[in-house]
Amino acid sequence: MDTRQLRYFVAVCEFRNLSHAADHCNTAASALSHHIASLEAELETKLFTRKPRGMEPTAAGLKLLTHAQFILSALENAASEIKHGQAEISGSIAIGMPFSVIKVIGGRLMRKVIEDLPRVRLLIREGLSGVTYNALRSGEIETALIFNPPSDSRTLRTPLLEEELFCIGHQDIVGVADEAIRLQEMAALPVALLQSGTLSRALVDRPAELAKLESQARIQLASIAGTLSALKEGLACTLAPKVLVSDELASGELIARPVTDPRPVRTLHLVSALDARPTFVREMISSLVVELVRDAVREGLWEGARSIEV
Repeated sequence: MDTRQLRYFVAVCEFRNLSHAADHCNTAASALSHHIASLEAELETKLFTRKPRGMEPTAAGLKLLTHAQFILSALENAASEIKHGQAEISGSIAIGMPFSVIKVIGGRLMRKVIEDLPRVRLLIREGLSGVTYNALRSGEIETALIFNPPSDSRTLRTPLLEEELFCIGHQDIVGVADEAIRLQEMAALPVALLQSGTLSRALVDRPAELAKLESQARIQLASIAGTLSALKEGLACTLAPKVLVSDELASGELIARPVTDPRPVRTLHLVSALDARPTFVREMISSLVVELVRDAVREGLWEGARSIEV
């Protein structure tokens, strides 16, 4: 039994005539007769009484008609909901991302939601990647943009971009702008680093080098605002992306030096829990975020970043 047979069966019940039903279904009367016979054989019961001027449903036929109409109606409703439901996307979603990412795409994301998705309520939760990852795993947020998320079979991860990190600070601390500095040399400078636990050690190919830098840091913070204050006060330099201090770099208040041996690069991923129930809202917002991230790189708004196409 399939949906085509059910549609043919319902048509014969409605028209009580094989030829009229065949015309309605845009098929040959012989084909319609064949499908009805197959349906009767499968159900092992007679569905119609054949009469000289038409076909009359039997008691079994009338019972099947009730079920068939319900089934076909349910299928039509499901198809309509899937096909047109995205035009009426509604609901709430919480997404987590670091400050630097919000700085680049946060405004555009909010504008898109306000203008194009009036029935969606968006919560953007700012946090360091480690904190954001824990919030995702605990279900506090539904999807997240995370740098170097840990390997975890419980999550689905899509890499979006690679971002280079620089030695950033006042010139009297870090030296000549744009001149490369080795990571080992940076460790000898006054350094303030964001405290992000094991995730930070994924920033470089040689984690021991970064661990040494962390051990030399006089100041460790769990605050973007605190880090920016340390830089602007001329207290320390830090290892960070240019986009974090783009305005200060443009004004000359701070300078950035590329770091070598090794070159620190981190990867931004779109992360969601594998066991999370799919929703139109999450799919739409995730797609929009990916588009905005790649647009920002292409338009030069994300200096030091390279898109990853998958």
